[in-house]
Amino acid sequence: MKRLGVLLALLVLGSLLTVGTGTVRAETTGYVLIHLKNPDWVFNTTALNSIDWNDQGIGNISWSLVDDKTLRIDTPALVDFLKLFAPPGYSTSKSAHAPSRTILDDILNRISTAGAVVDTTLGSTVTVTLNDVILSNSYGYGSVKVTVLGQDTYNGEDYSVTVNVTGTAYVFGWRNNRGTVTVDGNDVSSSFCPNPYSPVTLSEGLHTISTATGATNADGYTTIVFSIIALQGSNYTVSGKLEHSNYEVMYTFERLEFSVAFNLKDALTGQPLSGVTVKEGSTVLGTLDDGGSLELAKGTHTLTFEKSGYWSVTKTIDVENDTSLSVEMYPSSAAFKLENFPADISIPENTIYTLTFTLSPIQTSATHNTYLSISGLQNLISVKKGDSVISPENGKYYLGDISSPVQVSITFQAGAVGQHGFTLSIESHDALMSNTYTTTKSVTYTVEPLPFSIQMPSEWQVGQNELRISESSGQSYLVTVVLKDSQGNEVWSDSHSFNPYEAYTFTPKIPSEGSYTLELTWNGKTAIYSVQVNPAITLKTKTLSVKKGSEGMIILHFKNPSSDVQYYTIKVSGGFLPAEINQSISVAPATEKDVSIAFAVPEKLTYDAYELNVQVLQGNATVFSDKVAVSISEGSGFSLFGGGSSGGKTLYYALGALVVLGLFIAAARRR
Repeated sequence: MKRLGVLLALLVLGSLLTVGTGTVRAETTGYVLIHLKNPDWVFNTTALNSIDWNDQGIGNISWSLVDDKTLRIDTPALVDFLKLFAPPGYSTSKSAHAPSRTILDDILNRISTAGAVVDTTLGSTVTVTLNDVILSNSYGYGSVKVTVLGQDTYNGEDYSVTVNVTGTAYVFGWRNNRGTVTVDGNDVSSSFCPNPYSPVTLSEGLHTISTATGATNADGYTTIVFSIIALQGSNYTVSGKLEHSNYEVMYTFERLEFSVAFNLKDALTGQPLSGVTVKEGSTVLGTLDDGGSLELAKGTHTLTFEKSGYWSVTKTIDVENDTSLSVEMYPSSAAFKLENFPADISIPENTIYTLTFTLSPIQTSATHNTYLSISGLQNLISVKKGDSVISPENGKYYLGDISSPVQVSITFQAGAVGQHGFTLSIESHDALMSNTYTTTKSVTYTVEPLPFSIQMPSEWQVGQNELRISESSGQSYLVTVVLKDSQGNEVWSDSHSFNPYEAYTFTPKIPSEGSYTLELTWNGKTAIYSVQVNPAITLKTKTLSVKKGSEGMIILHFKNPSSDVQYYTIKVSGGFLPAEINQSISVAPATEKDVSIAFAVPEKLTYDAYELNVQVLQGNATVFSDKVAVSISEGSGFSLFGGGSSGGKTLYYALGALVVLGLFIAAARRR
């Protein structure tokens, strides 16, 4: 049982370690857990209550049962007493460990005497883990983390620990020249006695540190105490074995103060802040820059952050569970916080995205007559305050007086792949409209490629078109394709369930020329594309002037963007035409051409203007119809093209006159 005295040596070391200059000390406290291993034994609460724990000037020992087989003894009352018996290098005393051992021996003896346990025979195994504490600069290694292990090794027993090091660690310590210390089987005893300043380096990986007893001193035991230290930034775990039969004795250090790091940023620009004062109540804890830290006691703290030119911020932190805190501070020129704002915005190309955030007043006296302005955002669709759509007024959106948090939503369509951004500006006033406050937020977002590639027609046409989609992300999902007209009415739709890397061809059917919207929906996202269907047939001759008795001509333009020959029948009727004109044509694939339809104009007409009906059929379906306005003039005058009988006579008279004139000139030359 006396061998349990080693536990107090460990607690002694942990309680005496301090940090270097300029750092708040990380306080520690310790406790011991005594666990009964015999399944038939339990601790007797009545017996434990009957024990007089006061002795040797240590005061009352605090104890509690973790369960009926585990007793916890808290050691804060022992710390000051145990400091007197620390090993060299930790106090001025060179005393042996007998008093420390006697204290634990006495505790266990009292438990046994009270009948809480039946047997105190020694000998089995327990795993020991210590938390980090901090080593003093006095050892010359700077500010380092340390885990301390120590042992009073009795004659005939050895002690061993395993250390898993990440980074670099060192072992150093002292012994009383009667035992040996080995690291990975190598005897390092000369580094341990008598000078504790000669460390043995532990490289990254697993190491075994063992002690072996030598000759005992007058009290019958050998003392070996050693420490394992790791440089800042290294991580390590320590485990070991203690030999007991009926007890598992575990010990630990609990840190009462923790280093808390603070991320201090401007809430609108995201830029780091410096010179921020941190208070708890009226007590100033320090002034920090972004990334700075404070040592705070374990527990809940309500902290206030202050900086000139910024609104103060209050945050609550649970120290131990939380070792970092992010604080965003708003300039005092701003009247609103933009809360619940997404940190990273990624949008698939051409999809609709709604940016939603909470607009919270910092000071309600400064949030009257509020306007929202949005600059640099293409394809803005709508702005909402709560569930209400807001119409723009001279490019601004009126939000009114805001006295409590409101939700604002901005819906827009993403553009091309790449990095994009826009700016939100929220302008508000005090009740008298004498002061203006402006909250400006830069928004950046990334437009990512779609998970599939799209091959659209080079030119959309009336009738059937081909739209090919190829899955390129290696996923499976359903794609729905919807074609809507300019009024938002669905005119065609289809869907396909894609397997990874599958390609599929949709065949949208367009009823007529005009503007359409193509929507591709998958996984709750919708990409939108504009579709313009230009007329395949246009009437180039909308108006025409002809003379009585002459001929007229109507010209139509045909375009065929498809890969098939297109066949049409052209019909012209009405007006002064005695019968309907029919003409069949064809248009080769991916070509366009003009087609002329000639007609005769009678010499005798009643009116000076007529309308001719032009109709184009494809099969039995009419695909084009329009009207030509024809103006009629008298048939007098010279006409080389077309015309009736009077026009023809004029031409003959003119030709005869030219012949006579030519004969006259020829006769004159012969003379």
